[in-house]
Amino acid sequence: MSKNYSSFWFDDRKTEIDSILANLDGDDTEVVKVKPKKDHVGLASHKRAIGNFVRIVSGQNVPVKFMSRGDSFTDGKSVTISGNINEKNFDHVVGLALHEGSHIVYSDFDVFADVRNMSRLRNWDLTSERMEFFRNMINYIEDRRIDNIVFTSSPGYKGYYHTLYSKFFNHKTIGKGLKSKEYRGADFESYLFRIINFTNPDTVLGALPRLRDIYRVIDMKNISRLKSTEDAINVAKTVCEIVFKIVEENQSQGNQPEQGGSEEQEAQEGEGSSPNNGGGTKVDTGDAEMTPDENAQAGEELNDRTKKQVENIFKKSQDFLDGKTQKSKLTKGDKQIVDALSNSNSELVEAGDINTGKTPVVVIPDLTQELIDSRAFNFLYHYTYGNEKEEAINEGIRLGTILGKKLKVRGEEKDLIFTRQTSGKINKRLIAELGFDNGHVFSQVVTERYNKANLHLSIDASGSMSGGKLTKAMTSAVAMVKACEMAGNINVVVSFRWTSDDKPVVIICYDSRKDKISKIKKLWVAINAGGTTPESLCYEALMKKWLSGVRGEDNYFINYADGAPWFSNGSNVYYHGDHAADHARKMVKMMKNNGIKLSSYFISSGTPYEGEVNTFKKMYGRDASFINTTNMMEVARSMNQKFLQK
Repeated sequence: MSKNYSSFWFDDRKTEIDSILANLDGDDTEVVKVKPKKDHVGLASHKRAIGNFVRIVSGQNVPVKFMSRGDSFTDGKSVTISGNINEKNFDHVVGLALHEGSHIVYSDFDVFADVRNMSRLRNWDLTSERMEFFRNMINYIEDRRIDNIVFTSSPGYKGYYHTLYSKFFNHKTIGKGLKSKEYRGADFESYLFRIINFTNPDTVLGALPRLRDIYRVIDMKNISRLKSTEDAINVAKTVCEIVFKIVEENQSQGNQPEQGGSEEQEAQEGEGSSPNNGGGTKVDTGDAEMTPDENAQAGEELNDRTKKQVENIFKKSQDFLDGKTQKSKLTKGDKQIVDALSNSNSELVEAGDINTGKTPVVVIPDLTQELIDSRAFNFLYHYTYGNEKEEAINEGIRLGTILGKKLKVRGEEKDLIFTRQTSGKINKRLIAELGFDNGHVFSQVVTERYNKANLHLSIDASGSMSGGKLTKAMTSAVAMVKACEMAGNINVVVSFRWTSDDKPVVIICYDSRKDKISKIKKLWVAINAGGTTPESLCYEALMKKWLSGVRGEDNYFINYADGAPWFSNGSNVYYHGDHAADHARKMVKMMKNNGIKLSSYFISSGTPYEGEVNTFKKMYGRDASFINTTNMMEVARSMNQKFLQK
């Protein structure tokens, strides 16, 4: 994400808003575009990342959710984000989420409610127009107050705020409007446009009467002096007192004052600022001469297209102040999938090399019922007919119980006593030998125990594993899970791997450190074969997350596969043949360097093809074994033997 950090800050870059505005005039030709599929995993990853950002900045567990039907703005309790997040707009989406999150923490919504109820505006004759302007001023000043808190306390997030401000306030098109003849009348719209764009580098403080006074009243450079929403409202009231008087007098006169302000003054006082810059000292806001500065530049005329662009962004800026930023909404189905993936902590992990091509691998640390019910993947579905998987799981538990009886000794400790030692604890029965100059009267107790062990079992669930291969692999895996559960000091993780659309997918379907075997009985019946064989691409993704060796512990990795590796995303990744084999060998070497002992089993229901056999041997070398589906329990038995080796 860092490569897009503050990308909207640069004028020579095309932004999303540029694309929108470019379509406002001219060509009526209808362009038919294919609607891209939702990247559910990507959205889930973005949601989790943004949620982390908000929690860090706010210091609270503020909920982050996607915009869905019925939502229109922030509710003061949670942050809503757009359902259309990509690499290009990620920065400003983060900035907006941080902004909304800080509102929840730092703004007093009860005070806002008082203002809306007009209980705090006793002496004001508020028309709807005045009330709207007052509300905008409150929102603007409060926004700058709370943004400054984050801006100064968490400088690492400055870039996201720059991006946000660049999109809504500091856009170069707004700069054109500020320098033009537009928005120079003594009316509410002109004052609102000029005030909320004080941070724009092209602001012109001589464009309206007393605009410099308002600039000083807000005093952006010292905005941190405002400690509460109450303080922001008081400043907003002072600004409104100035503007209301000017607009009222202008309306009563039926004309507009001439623009004023020297070019030199504008250069000195009209410079734009970042969220914590700008302004000067507070000024007297009582009666003052309404006449604008003399010799002000009237500005240039805008063509109709540019004028429309300025109006468009100005409207978006007002919506932003009102908490009604336009956000793409997710359908109910898309939201269900994204929420399920997010709750399973799914993420994209890059794998591959220059020869295979690099691809994101979907890594899901937890198989859940929610994920199955969401239908995020067509290989996770509980078919209502047949009970082969239930029978396979139950058989695995039965066999594992038999195997586990032998493994129970791993959890036992045995004390060995060594006598006649030169150090240790004095053996009372040997004290008499001290008179014969024998110093070997000590005993030492050595506790013998097995090392703690970690087993990762990775199962190929590609389409060719359908039927008996997959169910027998499940039986073998469950047997090892049950046996290790009985041993007590062996952690077991079982992952399955597939492909979906254009990505490899690996899901942790059981982890003995947090799951019970009842999870296998409940959820594994929904695991089906599908896709191709992204083998070592999944290994690499797993290693980047979990497969590093643990010092002082025994680590094992077992692979089940039934064919040569193959995967393609149709564009830049072609993982097969020698390239796939070389990548696999690289991953095998990396595992061994991390202290992991590896065994790889080629599952067949007959005689495998010679080419597949050769590729498999090239990948795993001496760690390659070839087994028939009828002999898969031999894997569990052989692992039992390894676990009992001291």
